[in-house]
Amino acid sequence: MCFRRASCNCAFRLRRPEPQWPRQSARQQRVAKLGLIAAGSRRSAEMASHSRGALDRSLRYDGELWVAVASDEARVFGAFQRAQVGSPIRRGSGGPDVLVGPGTVHVALALAHPASLTSCDEKRIVNRYVRPLLRALTAVGSPAAFFGRDWISVSKQPAAWVGFGHDRSTGRTLFEAFVAVVSPFASTARQSFRGKAPGTLESIAGHAIDPVRLAKAVVDAYSEGHEVAPTGPLEVTPAIDRPIVEPPWAATCDEVIGLIGAGPDALGVFRVGGDLLVSRDALALLEARAASATEDDIGAIVDESLTAPGVALDGLRSLASLRDVIVRARRGGS
Repeated sequence: MCFRRASCNCAFRLRRPEPQWPRQSARQQRVAKLGLIAAGSRRSAEMASHSRGALDRSLRYDGELWVAVASDEARVFGAFQRAQVGSPIRRGSGGPDVLVGPGTVHVALALAHPASLTSCDEKRIVNRYVRPLLRALTAVGSPAAFFGRDWISVSKQPAAWVGFGHDRSTGRTLFEAFVAVVSPFASTARQSFRGKAPGTLESIAGHAIDPVRLAKAVVDAYSEGHEVAPTGPLEVTPAIDRPIVEPPWAATCDEVIGLIGAGPDALGVFRVGGDLLVSRDALALLEARAASATEDDIGAIVDESLTAPGVALDGLRSLASLRDVIVRARRGGS
């Protein structure tokens, strides 16, 4: 992704050893193996549950591709959002909530590390793994482009959400997308849309588009150049958060990707989150340290936690805005 890279000059940086995940090249000796999960038609809760397990589930191959077509309607929250509903449906990737409707195509590519299938590092997860999806959309008559935000453009309209999940310590990576075939993935304009109204493939094209045909095109595009191993149907038990209504964030701010917040959760644990895309363990480390640190140390903690080698981060203009949100939340909000 090419959101403006967050920076912070509020403290010196403590450098950590960078995880050395293998980088593939055009001359690599071994062809990467991609497992294909025959997902078919799925409920939104099943899709979200599969996504939530993507960074922890054992992988049989270098990457495993799940492509499903939604059969119902739902609001699917990002991993770090504060969901003020009783039993939210939550996915494994960060970012804002996404609306799903019948016909929405869900793409979840789980990887052992960012470079499992192509030359890539943690800073370019979406930029690299969105490319087969763009080819698939173009193949079914919806010429698509990606300009570095958290959405795919079709005829200059946001028509699909894209994002990632990542774990710095293990390298495990998730590329995720929700393609709006019949119903839009967002109901209102967002700051990251740059003033453009979200649409659907059908509304943009002016005719019906078969989600199953698109799903097949997605499988074909991601399979290209890899050894493919169909894995058959996968049973998924929907995972829904326990019915606890979370309080509002104690402090928030608007960033490039959307809302960023900080404050205690329903159990009193200090949290940092919102619509940002970030390595989950780096964020957890930031939360733990920021909860008890002195106010003067917050800037250094933010910088050390989120600029360490191997951390994936997108959607912030500056880490200073995150530091300020944490400080205000620690003071009780404002």
